[in-house]
Amino acid sequence: MIRFKYLLDGQEGAPGNFSLVIADTDVSFKSPRHRHNFDQIRVSLDGVTNYGPRENIEVGDVVYFPEGTHYGPQDQELARQSSLAMVIQFGGASGNGYMSLRQLQEGQERLQQKGRFEGGVFRREPDPANTRKNQDAYEAIWEFQNGRPIEYPKPRVSDPIHFHARNLAWTGIQGEPGTSVRDLGRFTDRNIHIYTLKVGAGARHVFVPGAQGRLLFVLEGAGQLGHECFARHSAAHLSAGEQAALTAEQETELLVLELPRFEESAS
Repeated sequence: MIRFKYLLDGQEGAPGNFSLVIADTDVSFKSPRHRHNFDQIRVSLDGVTNYGPRENIEVGDVVYFPEGTHYGPQDQELARQSSLAMVIQFGGASGNGYMSLRQLQEGQERLQQKGRFEGGVFRREPDPANTRKNQDAYEAIWEFQNGRPIEYPKPRVSDPIHFHARNLAWTGIQGEPGTSVRDLGRFTDRNIHIYTLKVGAGARHVFVPGAQGRLLFVLEGAGQLGHECFARHSAAHLSAGEQAALTAEQETELLVLELPRFEESAS
């Protein structure tokens, strides 16, 4: 069993569509080995999140799952506990886009008339020829909603990229006393950028206008972003070209994702 709290959605049908959720995963959760035609980032907030044999996301870790890269099988019993995690899913560098949560839920409801979902697999009812086809649940919904076979991008990396982010040093930001970053990296020709930002109590950071949209997730802390107050586990979306100032009332740490740039490839 897994429960989701939906925080942010992007634009349905756009290549850069996204969702940001908090996932509460029960110790009984299992999912077969699979891959996606979109990108994904996971961060454990409480407990340990399993994503494969001997592959666990500890609190403080950040894992990037690029499109086309296999992972799993997931078995939360291997972690021996439930977990709370932040999950971002977004259209990857190939431009295949990301099926919205509305489309996903709609497809699941309609497909239940043709079979059942069990352990991350869609099991179709036998047809008149007494044959049966089992399929990855997401893949089955995607094909049903799009009316064509899914095409997976060729993987750019062999495995998910697992950062033990707490082991990276903080680097101060020039001109902004009390602020620092941990840069996890830039990926693909679409310039996907992942980093964590720390803003000390009473300090201020300005997100200057950029060519890419940004997703912000508050790992710890409280303060104000623009005219809005935030607290632990708040999330925000800044559109391309949007500027916002963040003032921390408590020491604040955020995960920042610069979404893929689709207007033109980054040089």
